[in-house]
Formats: sequence, structure tokens, C-alpha cells
Amino acid sequence: MNKVILKNVRPFIDGAFQTPTTMNLVEGRWVDESIEGATEIDAKGALALPALFALGLDFQEPLRDDIYTFQNGYTAMRRGGFYGGIYESTANPIDNVQKLSAIQQVFSKSGLHLSILGAFSKHHMCEQLSEMLELASCGVCGFGDGNHLNATTRFLRLAMEYGAMTSKRFFFLPLDLSLRCAGCVHEGDVADVLGMKGIPRIAETIVVHTILETALFLNVPIHLKQITCSESLNLIEQARARGLDVTCDVGLYHLLFDDQAIFNLDSHYYIIPPLRTPKDKEALWDGLKRGVIDAISCNHTPVLRQEKEVNFEDAVAGAISLEVALPAIWSTLVDHVGERRALDLLSFNPAKIASAMPQKIEKGTIVNLVLLDPKEQSQVTPEKLAGAVRNTPLLNAQLPSAIKGSYIHGVWTQV
Repeated sequence: MNKVILKNVRPFIDGAFQTPTTMNLVEGRWVDESIEGATEIDAKGALALPALFALGLDFQEPLRDDIYTFQNGYTAMRRGGFYGGIYESTANPIDNVQKLSAIQQVFSKSGLHLSILGAFSKHHMCEQLSEMLELASCGVCGFGDGNHLNATTRFLRLAMEYGAMTSKRFFFLPLDLSLRCAGCVHEGDVADVLGMKGIPRIAETIVVHTILETALFLNVPIHLKQITCSESLNLIEQARARGLDVTCDVGLYHLLFDDQAIFNLDSHYYIIPPLRTPKDKEALWDGLKRGVIDAISCNHTPVLRQEKEVNFEDAVAGAISLEVALPAIWSTLVDHVGERRALDLLSFNPAKIASAMPQKIEKGTIVNLVLLDPKEQSQVTPEKLAGAVRNTPLLNAQLPSAIKGSYIHGVWTQV
């Protein structure tokens, strides 16, 4: 469906939502003239937001297409209002140009803008460097660790030193695997009460410090994924003051929940890095307000139902979020930082981090948008989630707003 007339819609233009108007959309473009044969939709005052850009996408295919497929991921993105995102698969590292070319061909048919992170080491093992120069010349947006950084400090230096020749950004999930060990929750009072092995803050902060110092020494731009505590934010601020180009994000669920949520032993709250304390959650919200945190990450990780419907500590970590992220966070986010900053965190800044083109809504131009009713509640039912996975802590929850549809690359998706 590429011809749509949105009536009584409030588009985001020049930094603010406008009064209700009519948008004639044809072949992805907002045009002045009326359109014959178009589908008319009464938005009833809903907001037309620039489509979102996702950080932290992993659709598992081809190695684990029994869990999720590329098509499932595309569907979830359109339902959630995402026109693009950064893709990095733990199971399928892009460590040579043949793999990159293959996945580029797959993504070229998606109708979405999917930027690809190349692996800076072969198989994400941090033993041999990947073909970073070739990967950069063929179109990766940066280099990642596959959310599994097990590098020695020397290997980290070698990787950044080689990668610096490409001017691409390095992406790291800062988590010391030896300090994590078998931990699955935050090391603190809740872990003690439940008798679970915990992951201390220093498992993050030690790695953050090492990465920042190495990047400063080599003058390499970096991005730190899913920061969870104030100590890490302080280190990032200090590195910026010393001249480092460093960006960072926070996970969606780290803003919505803290470790109190795991008292019910629901394995859907088992994510890595772990949910930390209420005080840590407050620090993350403060980091958003002060501009220390650049973006909100989806960290969309599908997990089979049978791998979640087990004891908490035996479950596989991870949660999906694409379909629920916007309606779950929008109202609270706007209350904390305002509408413009909210869109920076969900759309504009993630695109800039990926060196992609941020979206704008302007008459006469190509537009990608998501239609959101901030006053209508919506329930997260299994039918609204793509594929066969259901691993979100928001399953069956009532969300404070509702996505009505998205218009992305000329295709209208009704939700």
C-alpha cells in the first residue's frame, strides 16, 4: 500500500508537533495534490513522528533461523516504526567481505535502511584481526565485538590501531567476562536474597576505563553500548572533556525496570547487562537529561520460548523490543526530556551514530514516519509480536500509548 491519505494528523516539523492537518503520501513522498485511489486513514489527532532508528539488532538468521528470521525482523521493525538500524549478530559475525556482500544482498530487498557492523576479530573470538580495511571499503558502518568482548588489552590496542586507518567507529558492550563469570543478575541485595550469582558494577566500569584510555591513546572514535550505572557515565564525561569522540546508549529495559523486577523470578527480565538498582536507573534517566547518553538502544535479541520457560538462572539472556519500544517509553521519556530530545534519543542520534541520514518530515520530500496515539493505551499480546518468539518482560502489559501504523519507504503498515 503506497498511496495513503492521513487525515487529522499532527506531523513533527521544525522541532514541534503541528496542528492537525492532512498528509497525502504517495510512493514515499508527501505531496500537495490529492491522490486518486488512495487509502484514507483518520488519525484522530495522533502524532506523526519521524521513523525511528534501532541500535542493537540481531535477527539470528542464517545460523539460528529456527529462532527468528530476517523477515520476522523486518516485520517487527515496520510494526514498531523503525526505518533502519544497526545490525550485528553474535551468531553470524561479519568478519570478511564475502559475508558482508551476502548480507548486503539480503538487506537490499528489505525496504529498510540496515547498517552493518563488521567484526573487528574473526568469529568474535579476539584472537585474529578481521579484514577491517576491506570491510570498511565495502560499506560497514563501524566495527563491533558481537556483545562478547573477551580481548586482552594488547589485542584491543592492536584492533583499534588497525581500525583507526578506516576512521570508523568501534562499538563495545563493556562487560568483563571473568568478573561476570556465571552471574545473571546485578550483584547486590536482591541477588543475595534470591541466592543468585551477581555481576558487579566493576565488571562494566573496569572495561569502560580500559576502552576509553585505549581510545584516547590512539584517538579512535568509539560507542559504548548499554551503559548501566553512574560510574560509567562519569568516566565517559571525563573522556569527552579530554577530547575523545565517544558516544553511548542505554538499553530500553534498563530505563523501564530495575533489579526489583526479578523478585518474581520471571526469566523475561534476564538480560545482559543486568538490570541494576533503582538508584542506577535514576542515574540513567539523569544521564539522558544532562545529555551524557546519546541514544536509547533496543537490544532486540530473540530467544526461543522453551529457552525462557525454565528456571531463571538456566534461561538464555535476551529480550525483544522493536514492536513495543516506542509505546512503552514515549510518554515517560517526553515527561523527562521533552519531545525534541525524545526524538533525538530514539531516531536522530542513533542514525548519526550509524552515519545514516536522520529522518525529517517535510512536504515535497521522501518521508518515513510512525503514527503514534499518545493518549490511547495498547496491550502487548502475542499476536502483535513477529515470529514465534515472545521474550519481552512487557508481554501482556498495558502500554500508555499506541502505534497506529507506519509509513516506511512507501509502504503503509497498519498496526
